[in-house]
Amino acid sequence: MSSPATLRPLLEGVHRVPEITSDGLQWTVRTPQHARLAVEMVLAWAATEQRMPGRLRPCANDECRLFLLDRSRANRARWCSMAVCGNREKARRHYERTR
Repeated sequence: MSSPATLRPLLEGVHRVPEITSDGLQWTVRTPQHARLAVEMVLAWAATEQRMPGRLRPCANDECRLFLLDRSRANRARWCSMAVCGNREKARRHYERTR
């Protein structure tokens, strides 16, 4: 996993601006148009990490580029999809054992 400093170029020009509404104080994120999607992804990632620490991680399949949000009680999920990556890994291990 790369360091948070890697995100610095994506976050240049991004500002949190306080706005007073009928519901009270709210913070709005202002971002340059070209970086909007990247900033939204970083903010969503950070919010998920804060709400569910240790539950967001890369798939254990080295060939997969996806992440998983582990909702299991034991927090031991390894693959983004049991039907795809998990099945491939289990089949690979079975083949190695029976060879």
